[in-house]
Formats: sequence, C-alpha cells, structure tokens
Amino acid sequence: MSKSSRFKSLLTSALLVGLSTAIPLHAQPGEWVNHVVQIAPPPQPPAIALPVTLPRDNPAHEGWAMQQPNQSMVYNVSKPTLLPMPSSLPADKEAPAIILVPGGGYLYLAMENEGFHVADRLDRQGVRVFILKYRTLPVPDSYPAFIEALKGTFQTGANRGKIGDDIPFAVSDTQAAIRMVRAHAKEWHIDPARIGILGFSAGAMTALSTTQANLPDARPDFVGLIYGPTQAGPVPPKAPPLFAAIAADDRFFAKQDLGLIHDWRLSGSSVEFHLFSAGGHGFASHPNGTTSDLWFDEFALWLKDMKITAPN
Repeated sequence: MSKSSRFKSLLTSALLVGLSTAIPLHAQPGEWVNHVVQIAPPPQPPAIALPVTLPRDNPAHEGWAMQQPNQSMVYNVSKPTLLPMPSSLPADKEAPAIILVPGGGYLYLAMENEGFHVADRLDRQGVRVFILKYRTLPVPDSYPAFIEALKGTFQTGANRGKIGDDIPFAVSDTQAAIRMVRAHAKEWHIDPARIGILGFSAGAMTALSTTQANLPDARPDFVGLIYGPTQAGPVPPKAPPLFAAIAADDRFFAKQDLGLIHDWRLSGSSVEFHLFSAGGHGFASHPNGTTSDLWFDEFALWLKDMKITAPN
C-alpha cells in the first residue's frame, strides 16, 4: 500500500471514530447559535503563511463573529497561517513549543476559548506557543450565510455530512505547521525534539489524525487531546506521549468507549487520561465549577513529569 493510501486509510478511521458514532450533531439543539453576533477582526500577532500541500478553492473573505464575550470565532479561513504568541521567555532561551489547534466543527475556529486564552496560560509554563489557523469549510461570502451554516451544523443537522470533508485539509495544515516550527527551531529558540500539538474538539480530531498519519517530517513529539475522540483507532509505531481529557457528560464524545486510551497504553507508549465526572464540552478557558476546571493544571503537571517543561 502506498504512503498516500495508508494516509487516506488513517483519515477514514479517524472519521469513523470521531463522527459516525460520536457526534450526532443533528440531535443537538445548538441554542447558542442564536446569540452569535458579527464583529470586526480583532488585533492578532503577525501571521506566518504556511505552504499549502492539499489545495482547495475558497474565494470567500475571512470573517469574525462572537458567541459571547471572550469567545470570538473566525470562519472562512482560506489561507492557513501560524500565529506566534507573545512570549515572556528570554528571547534567546531554548524552550519547548506547542501548536494549539482550536475546534469549531471545522466550520469556524474558537480563537479565544481554545487559542489566545490557553496560549497565555502556556506561556507561564515556559512554552513557546503558536496558534494554528487551519482552513475551515467554505461557506458563501456573507455573515448571514455563516449563521445559516452554523444552524445547519449545530441545530438541524443538515450539514452534518460536510464536517468530515475538512479533516484532510486541517491535517495537511497541521503537518505544515509542525514542519514550519521544526524548520525554524534554531532561529526561534525552540528545542526541535520538544514540539507538540494540543487540540480541542475538532482540533483534537485533527491532532489525533495528524499523529496517526505518522509522517516522519510532521510527527509531533507529544500530543494533547482535550474533549476529543477516545474510541479505538490506529496507534502509530513508537507513538508520542499522549495526554487526553474529557468530561463524562460531553455532548459529542461521551458515548465513545475508551479504546484509544487502552490501545495507546498497550502499545507501550506513555498515556495520561482524565475522565472528569462533569464539565460538558468546550471547557478550555471557561471554568464551570466542575473538576474539568482542573484540566490545565493537570496538563501543566504532565508537561513537567514528561520532562517537556522544567520543574518549578
């Protein structure tokens, strides 16, 4: 089997794990969609353009919206970019790097909840942080069209089948991001052997698929999956250390078994898994009074335990 065929097979497995049995979006009311408002593009760090290895046409203009205060989202992302976050580290200090992969059902990217706010917390852990703006599903070039697409995905389920269409493009963009960071590791004062990815929701699906693809030049050194797939799927040879966290009442992935965690452990690779009794979906930067509020503290301790970051 060719490398391309193996890659497509791995992506198909990820689709089956993450969508067919786990995310009955048509059953979710998606009431939050009714509160989304259009906003102007917020200030962002200078973006680094990523090479496109899997082209797709999207003539629409990038747009921004807000679900509620401090929950901005970007849609119609047609050009993948990498956003290097401001760092409090000494400019010449070598450090690990984490590429954040936000979620949003491949229709948008949750840039604050799963991007900017998480980046701020990671910076305090001694990590150089990048946010990946991977390409999202194209929608017609207007804000009303985006709202209709949101309703079709999260309320009526009319767009359910389209979600999986974006996974290969998101994975391709994530691979490009890993290559970019590794290629510039010396210039950016990054340890090339400590470059990881941390994905949320659809971003976790993307992070998992990227890891499963196991391309030698785009393989993360460690991976985090926050409210992402847990069902059995391929584990790459000599898989990188895995951190996974999910709430038992997650509305998308709660009915999946924990086969992925079991298989990762049996492969001999390191895995840490947290199943919180409650917390729902999307708790990255929004405490809700449940044990899921501790996910970041646990992740930070794991980074130290794995010798990815330095102890205090």
